[in-house]
Amino acid sequence: MNNETLIRAARAARSRAYAPYSKFLVGAALLTEDGTLFTGANIENASYGMTVCAERTAVWNAIHAGHRKFKSIAVAADCSPPPSPCGACRQVLWELAGNIDVIMGNLADETEKMTLLELLAKPFGTENWAENPVSRELEASEDLWRIPVSFHPVGYVVNDYNVPQTIPDNYKELLSKIIIDADMEEGLYRLDEEKNIIVISHLHKAAGYTLKDKRSGRGNEVYGVFACRAPLRPNAIAQSVVELVDIDRNILTVKGLDLINGTPVLDLKTDYRNK
Repeated sequence: MNNETLIRAARAARSRAYAPYSKFLVGAALLTEDGTLFTGANIENASYGMTVCAERTAVWNAIHAGHRKFKSIAVAADCSPPPSPCGACRQVLWELAGNIDVIMGNLADETEKMTLLELLAKPFGTENWAENPVSRELEASEDLWRIPVSFHPVGYVVNDYNVPQTIPDNYKELLSKIIIDADMEEGLYRLDEEKNIIVISHLHKAAGYTLKDKRSGRGNEVYGVFACRAPLRPNAIAQSVVELVDIDRNILTVKGLDLINGTPVLDLKTDYRNK
């Protein structure tokens, strides 16, 4: 992932900020060595000292998800020159992420890059993961499967349906586009050899779930949520089989997509049933 993409992710993270006091929205995007992305935004509080910066939100999310090695972090805000991490964030990043690259950007496309040690020449303490009492052995012995997992969308849907209720009954005959992140365009190599593909997506408008729902294809009989395609699920993940009509670089045209505009796409897979 290049620096431009990382800055764009940090800009997007600003939309999740809670900043009613300062009105200053900050977003951060932290990249791990294995390419996983974690974001954060500033979360303020009426007791100002309880406020947490975007950079710390991102790194704490990553640490709790089990990551230990990091490559770079981007921070973005609407100011010029671009924002730099505060002293507290620099110290926290040093201990938890080490001497990573820090990319600072704003909404006017100004950017600056420095290493953490250039920003914090003489940090307090040292990197001390080796002294952490939570060992890998202890992690493995716990019920780690219960901890929520994070996904990084690879693209998004573009069409004229803005809410699920507007998806027409004849959607199977209609076209939609899927925009894949330009950094992942190489992953589409030879996808044009496929007639149908499977789109794995996140139903970002879904809220809550039920363990039983009506199954329209079976006369509205009630089934368990795992035995039907109900949109309100414990994890709002959808699987759609569509016809691949065209590929233009990182833009896919597909037929029969039952997803709304802006739906995050998590993955694309070939439909092995056609083999």
